[in-house]
Amino acid sequence: MAEKQYQVLARKWRPQQFDDVVGQDHITRTLRNAIASGRIHHAFLFIGSRGIGKTTTARILSKALNCLSFDAPTVTPCGTCENCRSISEGSNIDVIEIDGASNNGVENVRDIRDHIRMVPTSSRYKIYIIDEVHQLSSGAFNALLKTLEEPPGHAIFILATTEAHKIPATIISRCQRYDFRRVPARQLMDLLRKVLEEEGRHASEEALYAIARAAEGGVRDAESILDELITYCEGDIAYQDVFDVLGLVDWHLLHNLCDAIMDKDVGRMLVIVEDVVAAGKDLSQFVQEILRYFRNLLVSKTVQDADLIHLPEEELEEVRQRARRFTLTGLIRLVEQFAELTSGFDSQIAQRIALEALLIRISKAGVEISIDTVLEKILMLEQGGTVMPPATAKGGAPRKPPDPPRAGPANRAPSAPAQSARAALDAAGSVANPESSLYYPTVNPE
Repeated sequence: MAEKQYQVLARKWRPQQFDDVVGQDHITRTLRNAIASGRIHHAFLFIGSRGIGKTTTARILSKALNCLSFDAPTVTPCGTCENCRSISEGSNIDVIEIDGASNNGVENVRDIRDHIRMVPTSSRYKIYIIDEVHQLSSGAFNALLKTLEEPPGHAIFILATTEAHKIPATIISRCQRYDFRRVPARQLMDLLRKVLEEEGRHASEEALYAIARAAEGGVRDAESILDELITYCEGDIAYQDVFDVLGLVDWHLLHNLCDAIMDKDVGRMLVIVEDVVAAGKDLSQFVQEILRYFRNLLVSKTVQDADLIHLPEEELEEVRQRARRFTLTGLIRLVEQFAELTSGFDSQIAQRIALEALLIRISKAGVEISIDTVLEKILMLEQGGTVMPPATAKGGAPRKPPDPPRAGPANRAPSAPAQSARAALDAAGSVANPESSLYYPTVNPE
């Protein structure tokens, strides 16, 4: 008897029904409603990053439209009829899957136009699934326009792409657009936990979170990482196993680096970097882990919603404790500085975090006072002048300008208001931590 061939987890646990698709409820609900009401469009455009369910959803939709166990399209394809099985295997003669990267010429689109007029062999609809459709040439897009606008009644197009901005607007306007989202870490952890239970294995919560974080919202990536870990580990999957297999940076090392920054311990910082290099870690990956770490501190400092951080409770408390030692301005500066180190890398996380830091800074701009403004007012007070009061409402009486500074001894001691202003400014500069003047500058009297 032939040995059963091994099947990778991403294929073995590929969703077969709309209800099985993880993290895309807004899309599966719309498609189910369209099928139930008979409002089935002739062209769909699925947009989203890799491994989050675009092709899987296209196959489920194809089965829903062509399932032989029902007399009409259904929202719950049987999965056992000839059409359902062959569509799942990618071998159905009426559901044609095309790789846009390798079939991107005008002649390839002409082949589609020549064959689309022929009625389906054993199905209700002839469905063309074109993956990575943005790879088509401009000539191919032009050749597809007319067919996409007025296809035969039995033909449906499902276009999938990771780069919607490369698709001509004339193509997008002829399709129903569906934007797939990255799957949140909590939902990925639930999925991985379910797969492990079916496989008879177990992983710690910290390990599951580390896998979900490394997958960055991709279901296929998460399942592929889990597949590798099951092979690597003889028993339960531990937190450290994930870091060893993926070459990630340990959270404890990031905590130590954060402490070194707060303590301004240059030697300890350099030792940490040396340890990372000696362990064979990718420095670009290390920088992004640092950036993500300080992003979590920044969010923890700004809002109380733990769902925006996605950390285990123990790790979340560590982040909150360290966030208290920084000022908001200091954390924004750190995030921006580390984000600059990612220049030249294809990093979506860096762009997102820099944007978050900018938005938070903008939102706080109305309650923060410029250092230059404070220094100007202090100087006026020291010279015996007066500080201009707030402007009157529009249309109010004009204010009398302040009197010029009175002459006095050049070495006169600063006035009491000036001394108070300086003391307040010095205190504000290090409110979070007296040791942190590196990130929160103070103004000291001469």
